[in-house]
Amino acid sequence: MKKLVLMVGMMVLVLGLAACEGNGGGGSSDGDTVLQVVWFSDGGEGASFERLAEQYMAENEGIIIELIDVPFNELDNTLRNMLNAGTPPAMARMVNLGTFQNQLLDLFDYVPEGRDFANNFGEGLQFIFDGRMLGAPKDITANGLIYNRTAFEQAGVSVPQSEAEIWTWEEWREAMLTVMANSDVSHGLVFDRSPHRFSTLIYQGGASLLNDDLSASNFNTPEMYRTVEFFKQLHDDGIIPSSVWLGGENPNNLFRTGQIAMHFAGSWMIANYREEITDFEWGVTFLPQEVRRATTPGGKYLAAFQGSGVEQAAADFIAWMSQPEINAIFVEENYFLSQVVGNEELNFDFGAEFFEIFALDLAASPAVPGREWGFQELTSVIQADIRDGLEEVLAGQLSIADYLERVENVINDALAAINE
Repeated sequence: MKKLVLMVGMMVLVLGLAACEGNGGGGSSDGDTVLQVVWFSDGGEGASFERLAEQYMAENEGIIIELIDVPFNELDNTLRNMLNAGTPPAMARMVNLGTFQNQLLDLFDYVPEGRDFANNFGEGLQFIFDGRMLGAPKDITANGLIYNRTAFEQAGVSVPQSEAEIWTWEEWREAMLTVMANSDVSHGLVFDRSPHRFSTLIYQGGASLLNDDLSASNFNTPEMYRTVEFFKQLHDDGIIPSSVWLGGENPNNLFRTGQIAMHFAGSWMIANYREEITDFEWGVTFLPQEVRRATTPGGKYLAAFQGSGVEQAAADFIAWMSQPEINAIFVEENYFLSQVVGNEELNFDFGAEFFEIFALDLAASPAVPGREWGFQELTSVIQADIRDGLEEVLAGQLSIADYLERVENVINDALAAINE
């Protein structure tokens, strides 16, 4: 079996680029087809990918996969440098397809299913831009609600056990107040200081960042006013400690102390809390709803580049990685959710029932969150303004009306700059 070639560090990357110059960063070696994959890891995903790449090479004689391992904060610069040098990689693990949409391969033109290939994926991460499929969702995360089971049992409060029992916002608020009054916790909720996390409330409240065709702001609306007002109420009631959004305290550390009833967090915290929490029992329950159910997805794609010289081989590999049984190996080993149809229920070695709740919340969510956060050319510019202005509202330094008007202007200005 051919071994996966692992290229680590920028010096090796430079040497690799020089060696591949003239064949688009792909090409062949002794008659073999070489697929360079620019990859970053948040944890152990790289090891999982290497094992799957080894399997693919064993099943496909003549394919060599070279993994170019880079830190996440160097990902975009590495790709730009390779593209500018005329040596694009075959593929990359990416979080932002929009930045490179003019350089990415349209998978519809290369996979046997054609446009039907999109049907292999559910809603969540956006992967179609202007009618072109620019990447396959590899793994996905979602926002959700982790709770201190010990405290809820002490207070005699039950969390929703099914989708039919999901709380409204007011029912959720009352449940947290009851747990605060009848257990040992000091606060009802910690909420990550993140515009991505906050946006889940935006969508639950029936609001959105943009209009339907993403051409203008939709921030200054009664639905958004109600959402911000509710979030401020949670702080004013003492349910959420001000030390997170106004003091920079780590919500994960606070929840680990056992003094917090609930944590509004991402699905990746399941693996973290498995290792870190030993003093109390915890679990996951369904997100509340107001106008509608919603969560905001995040995650990564596997995308192929134009001009690599190995476009068809790259698309074949992406299609293979997108098979339910192959994708399941990757997501189960790394505690991710999956957007691949058929992987709605997975066999995790820990917390399978927790991930099922995250997956059900994601399945019930409309397409709006994924579509808006998939517009990363915009969200990367405006998210700090959303967060920082919200902090001013929570501190009583800015009215909600002025906050909505300010962010609306920021969004429309950013859109104008993008469209210049």
